[in-house]
Amino acid sequence: MPAKKLTAKEKEAVEQDKERTETDLADQKKRTQISRLFRQTPAGQLLETSLSHQDVFHAYLFFGPADSLKDDAALLFGASILTGSDHLIDETEETGETAELISQVYHGEHSDFICLDGTRREAIKKEEIDEIQKRFSRTASSAAGRKVYIITRAENSSLNAMNSLLKFLEEPSGNVFAILTTDNLERLLPTIRSRCITVQFHSLPEETMKELCRAEGLDEEDVYFLSTAAVRPDELGRTAAGRSYQTAKKMLKQYLNAEGSRELLYVDYENRYRSKAGSDDGEGVRFKDARDENLDTLDFFFRFLMQYYHAVCANDAEGPAWYHESAARLRQREDYMRVCTACMKAAADGRDKVNRNNDLSLLLAQTLVRLEDI
Repeated sequence: MPAKKLTAKEKEAVEQDKERTETDLADQKKRTQISRLFRQTPAGQLLETSLSHQDVFHAYLFFGPADSLKDDAALLFGASILTGSDHLIDETEETGETAELISQVYHGEHSDFICLDGTRREAIKKEEIDEIQKRFSRTASSAAGRKVYIITRAENSSLNAMNSLLKFLEEPSGNVFAILTTDNLERLLPTIRSRCITVQFHSLPEETMKELCRAEGLDEEDVYFLSTAAVRPDELGRTAAGRSYQTAKKMLKQYLNAEGSRELLYVDYENRYRSKAGSDDGEGVRFKDARDENLDTLDFFFRFLMQYYHAVCANDAEGPAWYHESAARLRQREDYMRVCTACMKAAADGRDKVNRNNDLSLLLAQTLVRLEDI
């Protein structure tokens, strides 16, 4: 009997299912690689011990730099708690209901698992914290009867949101577990910090970051820049393909006179590089997206400048040819160490001021002038 001929719509559905399966497998492979790295760290061993002894506290605060594994670890530890596991789960080794639960967690489809992402530019609102409490007031659906919520970049919360979170932490339910992550402990209320077990995370070694970059299929130029750019390990591929990263790299080339003139960098930033918002009727880029792109672009650009001047001082032989040709020219100056030190300081000061409260065009102009005067 001949096979039934699929309609165009059915073919499209089959292709979409195939793409999702391939994406899921790629994501699972990436998560497995990162989780196995995490198990080897002191933080990973600490949390593994807590699970094995069934001694899990009701609230944890993971802190460390952006390019540490704290956000990936939060998901892994949270999923392990939800399943009632006595170890940090390895999703490639789980089967049956546990495997299905883990899949639901990573797809954001499990009712007892909430992840509130604070990496966005807008502050987390009180209503969002209250919604977690409202949802968790219902009966748990997992077999272990547990509920887990994660708040990444918890410091990016309004004061009202922090006070609401504090109340939630002060009156913990026996089956509700909180995992917060932060890049900056000092920006969280001391009373929130005191109600959590704090776990410190460190940046991954540069060579490990390079391995992760290569696993994403990135070329060696991107491997070099992204391995020290404070990018989350699970976002390396997406970052490399993003407009902000690519624009910042073009700006660096122009700054080093490898592609275009440094003297025209500010003009070209205004005319070619800076993302501009479209009209309110939906044409062009939304204001919020344009603002966020520009914040990320300048953050990357200043980081790349710091990396460049550090490479000059260290006589670093890695990186693309255009990068080292510029570095070799600078090292011919007798006072290149003084120049590099001062320029690193100027670039670091510029990066510290990249936020939505500052005029980014003015910040770039002032930093470029400062660099030229060194």
